[in-house]
This record gives sequence, C-alpha cells and structure tokens, in this order.
Amino acid sequence: MERLELEFGFTKIIIHRFRKSSEIDLDNLGKIPIDTDTVWPRYSARFLRAPSPASKGSYVKKTNLGSYEEFSDLVLHEIEAYELLRRHPHPNIVEYRGCVVSDGRITGICLAKYKMTLNDRMKVSTPFDKDRCLECIERGIRHLHSLGIVHNDLKPANIMLDELDRPGQKFAPGMKTGALEWSIDCSPYEYALCENDMFASSKLREFISREAPRRVNIRPLLRSLCELVHQ
Repeated sequence: MERLELEFGFTKIIIHRFRKSSEIDLDNLGKIPIDTDTVWPRYSARFLRAPSPASKGSYVKKTNLGSYEEFSDLVLHEIEAYELLRRHPHPNIVEYRGCVVSDGRITGICLAKYKMTLNDRMKVSTPFDKDRCLECIERGIRHLHSLGIVHNDLKPANIMLDELDRPGQKFAPGMKTGALEWSIDCSPYEYALCENDMFASSKLREFISREAPRRVNIRPLLRSLCELVHQ
C-alpha cells in the first residue's frame, strides 16, 4: 500500500511538468472500467450509517483508487475496527461517525474533523503542553491494544489535534506497513505488532520533546509581580 502511494505521488509530480489545458477531449481518452465490487463494498445494516450530507465538523475518508484492486476487503476491515471502537470509545481515538453510502455501497468513512495534525501544531509558536499530549497519545495506543487493534502507522501526520490541543489518532488497520522514518530499523513492517506502536510512540516522544517548547506556569511569577507593585 505504501509503495503504491509513493508511485502515485511520483506520477503526480511527472504530470505537473506537462502543459495544462482547460479542455479535455473525452472522446479520445482511453477508458478503463473500474469494478465497483472491488472498490466500494456493499453496505450492511449492522454498520452505522453516516447522515447525508455529512454532519458539520465531519471529514469523509474516501477510497484510494490507486490500489482499488484490494481496497474493498480492506475498507470492510477498517470499518469493523471502527465499529468495535464505537462500542468501546476513547477520547484520544478519532471519532467514527459511520459509513457514507451511495446506491447501497460504502463510498467513504465519516470521521470527526480536527483542526490540525501534530506536524502542523509543531510549526505554531503558541505554548504547547507536550507532556499532556504524549500522555493522551499513549493512552489511546493502550486502548487500541486492549481491543486487539494495532495502529502500525503512528507518526505526527496521523495524530490530529482539536482547538484545545487534545489529540485524536486516525488509523487504517491492516492497510499500513509503517512510515519508514518512524519504524524499527527504518524498514516496512511485515506484521502488525504492538511493539511497532511502542517504538513509534517513543519516537513521537523524542519528536515532541525536540520540537515543542514546554508550557510554563507563569501564575507564580505574575503573583510575585503584583505583590511587588502593591508594596
């Protein structure tokens, strides 16, 4: 899956080098039919159905057509994991809001929308409580493991933060082999193991400790200044 995403991204870079046209002759384009059975799995009533249109503050995760041959089963696997989390929710795992359904098929997964990723947050100069953030991330990972779920792709781009800097982890169980720079030995994982998440969690701790300024409690200092002013 990671290899396909890299190839697709490189293809986009190549395409950007060509001259753009405002008109496309559809009649002269080669058309390749897509088997909808392998792209969009059939909806089952046992899954939560998302409202249509999606509710405010939602994000719809759609199919990656770059790897559609194997996507249907993977989507169902991901939904099963989110359904399990719906029965056993955790504040530090992204909120699942149901399946997006069209013509009886699942075309997307509706999730809560967050303000920014941890990567983006590191670029903001406002104070950031890194210890609290790390604690919440690790609590979320422990919760996943208690349910028999392995994240296997833990990295700053997959840690979402809301307006109060509360983290929520997004994931795709069974679909990722680990980001190379966040994996053991910097190589893809062959298996989804809890130790993969624990290693990535330690890397996140290093990343946040290195990048984020520690939030300082200035109340005692302000209190002392006020006392000096009133003396």
